[in-house]
Amino acid sequence: MNLSKQHNTVLAFIICLLISSNLMLAQSSNDLEGWNAVQLKVRASEKISFSISEHLRYRNNVTTVSTYFTQVEGSYEVVKDFELGVGVRFIKKNDDVGKKQGIESHFRYQFDASFKHDIKKIDLYYRLRYQNRNELGFSEEEGDIVKEQLRFQFGIGYKVRPVNIIFKLKAEFFNTFVEKTIGNKIDRQRFTLSASRKFNRFGEIALFYRIQDDLNVELKNNTEGTVSKSILGFKYSYSLDFRKKEESKN
Repeated sequence: MNLSKQHNTVLAFIICLLISSNLMLAQSSNDLEGWNAVQLKVRASEKISFSISEHLRYRNNVTTVSTYFTQVEGSYEVVKDFELGVGVRFIKKNDDVGKKQGIESHFRYQFDASFKHDIKKIDLYYRLRYQNRNELGFSEEEGDIVKEQLRFQFGIGYKVRPVNIIFKLKAEFFNTFVEKTIGNKIDRQRFTLSASRKFNRFGEIALFYRIQDDLNVELKNNTEGTVSKSILGFKYSYSLDFRKKEESKN
């Protein structure tokens, strides 16, 4: 088998694996959400990058606004393909359940360690994230519960050269802290298929389909089970690269 046939076989395997797994998971999904985002990315230097993005999310089969938030991130490339990052998120959450309803303000910060590994035309992605979120305007005595989570993500990507579309398959697993200690089991998992393409002078457009499972959730009948949702997403990104200006000056 020649090299091009090997690449096509790998691509077909990735797509078939993702489609089959998502079809099986979608059978138990009980909600459809829509996640949309617009992002500005800035490459300040060879090592430093920043981004700011606006997000809008819908739930209840994409009929009700769930959350909208602004996220600011920065990253530093320590060595080739290995980055450390930090981010903050200012969240407005639509609470329409229970006696007390309304728009809640939350704040989240995160720390990332990311690594990308290239194997010919295939890219492997790894990310470890710590995140901390709490509701603003309330103390712990007033009912504010800080939520800490550790997340591990693994992904594989493949670029289809004739159309310059990058397909990615990602899996992510969440572990929630219990009393400042890492939990002993995974309580959330995500599986995502995305397709993205860059356009000259316009930016990058990405579409994705995601399945999210919350595990060991207490259900209405006082038993533990899994609550699943399907997510359709759209993201537009525009990039500014200041490295080109530095190179032209030199």
